[in-house]
Amino acid sequence: MLDTHARRLVQPIFDAMAQAFARRGIGPLAVTLSAALLGGLAAGALALDWTILFLVLLWFSGLLDAVDGTLARQSGLASMAGAMLDIVCDRAVEALVIVVFGLRFPEAQLELLVLCAAIILSLTVFLTAAAALPSSAGKSFHYQAGLAERSEGFLFFSLMALWPAGVGGVALVFALVVFFTAGQRLRAALGFFRD
Repeated sequence: MLDTHARRLVQPIFDAMAQAFARRGIGPLAVTLSAALLGGLAAGALALDWTILFLVLLWFSGLLDAVDGTLARQSGLASMAGAMLDIVCDRAVEALVIVVFGLRFPEAQLELLVLCAAIILSLTVFLTAAAALPSSAGKSFHYQAGLAERSEGFLFFSLMALWPAGVGGVALVFALVVFFTAGQRLRAALGFFRD
């Protein structure tokens, strides 16, 4: 929801960062891989219980993830391959963070497994709709908005890191929000085919 509805408020920042990267000869692929690397380092910081470093690295990873697509479009390098790599890197970071939460908080493993199931279902709906529906404006594929997008996921991860005693409960609420999002996206996609 935030990625879709608040994007216009922060897009000037992404535009400026993308232009700065372009001036330095840094391409979108390097930014995508840097975002993934920072996300992996964030998971490492989480594993070591370095909460503040985890939060800084996670959110900086997310910032770069938002800039790579802007840079690709500005530089005329947007491609399906880049969009695919971006999605794969995003999910790899999220999966790694969830695994680390599971290792650190074994009492919350059931809730984290439910969260993984919700993400798998939501991602399945998202990707099948992206493949079947026309591209969204400014995107390489059809992008369906929903209640839980990447920023909301980062907010939940941040809350889980800051409130260790509530990891299981927060993961379960996160899972319910993701299940709801999957339903939203499925309904919207099926509605497109009925029209």
